[in-house]
Amino acid sequence: MKNCSMFKASLLLAATALTMAGCAAPTTPQSPPTPTAPAAPAQSPASAAPAVKPTPSDAAAAPKLKVLATFSIIADFVQNVAGDKVELVTLVGPGTDSHDYEPTPSDVAKVADAQLIFENGLMFESWLDRLYEASGSRAKRVVLSEGIDPRPFGEVHGEDEHGHEHDADGKEGSKEAEHSHDKEKAGGHAHEHGEFDPHVWQDVRNAIQMVRNIARALSEADPANADFYAANAEAYIAQLEALDEEIVSLVEQIPEARRKLVTSHEALGYFADRYGFEMIGAVLGTMSAMASEPSAQDFANLAEAVKAEGVDVIFLENVTNPQAVERLAREAGIRVGPSLFTDALSAPGEPGATYIDMMRYNARAIRDALTQ
Repeated sequence: MKNCSMFKASLLLAATALTMAGCAAPTTPQSPPTPTAPAAPAQSPASAAPAVKPTPSDAAAAPKLKVLATFSIIADFVQNVAGDKVELVTLVGPGTDSHDYEPTPSDVAKVADAQLIFENGLMFESWLDRLYEASGSRAKRVVLSEGIDPRPFGEVHGEDEHGHEHDADGKEGSKEAEHSHDKEKAGGHAHEHGEFDPHVWQDVRNAIQMVRNIARALSEADPANADFYAANAEAYIAQLEALDEEIVSLVEQIPEARRKLVTSHEALGYFADRYGFEMIGAVLGTMSAMASEPSAQDFANLAEAVKAEGVDVIFLENVTNPQAVERLAREAGIRVGPSLFTDALSAPGEPGATYIDMMRYNARAIRDALTQ
């Protein structure tokens, strides 16, 4: 993860730049008062010109609500609900890992300018509190994971097999201490983001709740367009419900004994819980998808677990360094499957450019890889 001091320094520089820009603005001299014109002679009702009421085309268009989404998946949700009624900007764009996001002065300005900020919550955007404070923003923050039952970060594979073992002197703790160390390493991401898994959107039912939260917040901030937001949300939710059913059908084509997942890092827990998979392990544990490679012992432990479970494929992620995954595949003698979209959408024109495209692509790619 990026050095915290560098993060704070960049925020301070950005905030300072904004303050200096405001201070440098020249003062506009006031114009001298305009002499009062003499009153016009009164007209009789018969000769008075009729009042002309301004037409809608004459009135200036109302400014759009300024909305900010923290990363690409949330931005897609907001776009489907808000349409062209808002001015939407995104901090972390497609194909970019939010874990390693580092703000720029322009990003600080975006946060300062926003009226409404949509965030995932559950400490996924661990950098947002500092960025929000540095920007001086007064925007309302909307946490989209509200109303969703969060899952705790999973333990490392095989924890139940680690009992209290004793050494030759009958003292317990050597194996337990080693296992505790493994858990601490595997839980690096959990420590960074909190005890709960923030990747809630990997269950489509959770995405539906996030969309409802968006529609409610937009309607409260912009009541004139409340009906528009409600209609768009319901139309999009109908598509999401159909997507959920489609994924269930795709998974049913995979033999139950093969519904086991090994991935780059622990981002598919909600997907596994909803659609009936067992998470065997993750190369980078629950850490950032761009974290450094695990130790040789970590690789050996996971390779052993993979072999014991009969898993023959490991899945990459679109924001993952593939080197660690390829190394595990070699050590475990398994295939590297297709790259999945987990923490970010793909660039436009690629298979995961929207949330619906992303989830459909992932489900089909997993189905195809596990039925070969």
